[in-house]
Amino acid sequence: MSERRSREPEDRLGGAIDGALHLLDRQILDSFDKMVGKVDDVELTEGPDGLEITGLLTGAAALLPRLGGRLGDTTVRHWRALKPAEPLRSHPWRVDMTDVDRLDSAVHLSVAREGVLRKDRERHRLGQLTAMEVVYPDGNRLGRVLDVRFRPADDGRLVLRSLIVGRGRPGTLLGYDRRGDQGPWLVRTVVRGLHRHTAITPAARAEIDWSAATVTLDHVPHDAPGHAFG
Repeated sequence: MSERRSREPEDRLGGAIDGALHLLDRQILDSFDKMVGKVDDVELTEGPDGLEITGLLTGAAALLPRLGGRLGDTTVRHWRALKPAEPLRSHPWRVDMTDVDRLDSAVHLSVAREGVLRKDRERHRLGQLTAMEVVYPDGNRLGRVLDVRFRPADDGRLVLRSLIVGRGRPGTLLGYDRRGDQGPWLVRTVVRGLHRHTAITPAARAEIDWSAATVTLDHVPHDAPGHAFG
């Protein structure tokens, strides 16, 4: 087991991770490498240091709302109507972050899959946050939240530290817009050009209005490439 794990990529949980880029659609494997599901959304809970990742969500109730717009609303409504008497049908299955061991090309759990999936009360979701409009202090529109960056606290909790905001052009979730060494040079150059107005701004300087689906900044972030892709 130790030889197999030594060949795997480094555990990302020890450093900064971008929620959509590094978590969404990853397979979830239990301690015996058996399939549990895939990460369809991420649960966010307000903690002492701000929003933090408290669970990984899986299943249709987590995935369908990510479609967004009228299509998402209609699909979710019809899916719920299929079994209206099913308890907590609109609540997704969740894996508690305390059961997560490491993150590389998949999410690896420290426990067996039997009984690991649970349903709980609704909390905030990453999919809600990445769909939000971002506005300047004067109310003018900057773009939308493309991704969010978490960093581990001293006790290992993954706490929201930064918002990646911009105009949402192709390549947003491929990583080319954030790492200088990601992918072929030509593709990297083109995507970075498309994202030249993308900016990373501290979460502490943003007000998240969940009911209005809007993020208001208290400043105008730098949008030069050096700031956007640092």
